[in-house]
Amino acid sequence: MKLVIRANGPLFLESLVKPLQRIAGRQCAGSSAFSAGDAVDAGRILDMAEPYRPYMEEERWQRETAALRELMADHGAGSCGGELYVQPLAVPFGLSPQVLSLASGLVVRETDGLDAARDFSAVAMLWLQVMGAKPLRTLEGELLQVEHDEDGTAVLLLASDGRSEGEDAIPVFRERRQHADEHIDEGMLLLQANVDDASPEWLAYLMEQCFKAGANDVHFLPVTMKKSRPGTMVQVMCYASQLDAMKTLLFEETTTFGIRYFPVACHRLARRHVRVETSWGEVAVKLGYHRGQRVQVAPEYESCAAVARANGVSLKQVHQEALELATRKSSVKKWTERQERDVPPKN
Repeated sequence: MKLVIRANGPLFLESLVKPLQRIAGRQCAGSSAFSAGDAVDAGRILDMAEPYRPYMEEERWQRETAALRELMADHGAGSCGGELYVQPLAVPFGLSPQVLSLASGLVVRETDGLDAARDFSAVAMLWLQVMGAKPLRTLEGELLQVEHDEDGTAVLLLASDGRSEGEDAIPVFRERRQHADEHIDEGMLLLQANVDDASPEWLAYLMEQCFKAGANDVHFLPVTMKKSRPGTMVQVMCYASQLDAMKTLLFEETTTFGIRYFPVACHRLARRHVRVETSWGEVAVKLGYHRGQRVQVAPEYESCAAVARANGVSLKQVHQEALELATRKSSVKKWTERQERDVPPKN
């Protein structure tokens, strides 16, 4: 299950107490409302929050700390065995770097009309940190229950969206650059731009520059545009942190007047690199594992091509023999932790 916090304005713990208690009362069948592994008491979070007390109005501080004690009364702070998520949060303009850093890892939007001392709760941010709350831009899954406070702050309970839970769960990250382990990247964006007057050479150069800037994927798709003009859709997938760089490249290197972009997730297999000795020389091969089972064997193109050129044989011959050898050599299909050291870091 997923427990999702949604706030129309600033997020305060005092607005979460009743909604969380109502969900816990219906869904957790008498157990602690929350689960955060080892028991966490309010005192620990209050100790962490004390240095930020001068940044909050005293009345707000008192209400938030009282709400924290109530939330944690039963060692609570999670989601009945599920995971805790937070949708984008409104924060005041001009927060000091020390205070704003409390929202690290979450999606925020600076909002007019909010006061830095009155409308930002350091206590709530630290509670989210301790509970391991993850950012969530859009809802996905069966909506089981919605509870809300008078100010519009809501807590939503969602059924699983199909991903496994427990020991076999595929870990989810926002920007995981190392791919030795199988995981899901949720911090990805897909950019699209339509062009109808770019030469193939321009597009080839654009692809090269996008990859150089860190794009994960670049595609050119044929499309029919207005007035039946043939055109090309340029599609780029990148980490969210690279958005500005990719937009700049698309505007500078194409003739587009607009770029669409939206969040996507990418499920990446665990990867291991091996080398096999073909009849003409050594070839690098990449292996892919899903839940510990090998599901992909892919001889590397550049390695196969170099061997083919050096020996005057076809690329297909080298590729086929490398594939056969790698499949045979990798007959032990189970992925183990010991194999992780064989995987070089992604460039």
